[in-house]
Amino acid sequence: MKNQKKISFPSNLHGHTTYCDGKNRAEEYILAAIEKNFVSVGLSGHSYVYFDKEPNMSLEGTLKYIEELKILKEKYKDKIQVYIGIEADFYSGFNPKLDKNLGLDYRIGSVHYVKDKVKDKYYCVDNTPEILAYAIENYDNGDEKSLICAYYDNIIEMIHTQKPDILGHLDLVRKFNGDGKYFDENSEWYNKKVDEVLGEISKTDAIVEINTGGISRGWTKTPYPSAFILKKILSKNIPITLSSDAHSVENIDYYFKESVELVKEIGFKSLKIMKNAKFEDFEI
Repeated sequence: MKNQKKISFPSNLHGHTTYCDGKNRAEEYILAAIEKNFVSVGLSGHSYVYFDKEPNMSLEGTLKYIEELKILKEKYKDKIQVYIGIEADFYSGFNPKLDKNLGLDYRIGSVHYVKDKVKDKYYCVDNTPEILAYAIENYDNGDEKSLICAYYDNIIEMIHTQKPDILGHLDLVRKFNGDGKYFDENSEWYNKKVDEVLGEISKTDAIVEINTGGISRGWTKTPYPSAFILKKILSKNIPITLSSDAHSVENIDYYFKESVELVKEIGFKSLKIMKNAKFEDFEI
């Protein structure tokens, strides 16, 4: 970096533009990252899924998004490293071959939905509290445990069949679970399921994202995943990175300083950063 201004973490790979449900254009994110002396910045529009078009990119929009980022990557190459990403939902079916064909530099794999066991219906776990309540009431005869486990089963299948580079907001199902409204995060069954998921992640090269988006939007008081899960992640030597899941440029590094301090207290020594077209360790 030309300017040696001290920053807590010099990158963000999880940001959403006007191509999906973000408020700013891609170039505005890049300019904000330059202003903050970031080493790198990536955009990661929500992938197309046929059953929920409002928050996601269209098929045509996806191609325009990628083409614009290619232009911006070249335009700002002397000021910052720009990377082309996508946040691919489990039900969008992305894979490494498609990543290469589209010219993506990385992919964040996320689960936002659970499909009904019988009907061709998808329940969203993070849209609104009311939509989650509807999902819990209607999935598997109102069995919230079954819905939560199905969410984590989708993550397990995703990491093995779709092989994302980064796992987005691992415990997103707790977004509206303040004060244990829907399930007990300390319960034996929940911890057992989390252990199962982490065991499968540890068999892959996937990086787990620390995501501050729940805090910036006022739904959680701590990043995803919860601190107790981060401790388990450390014990299994699973790599982590830090992202803000920004839907507006002012949140490009939201709660980064506090998150870095949190993981240092837990015992992490580094986070992954995308630099020179690969993931490298950034010491904290």
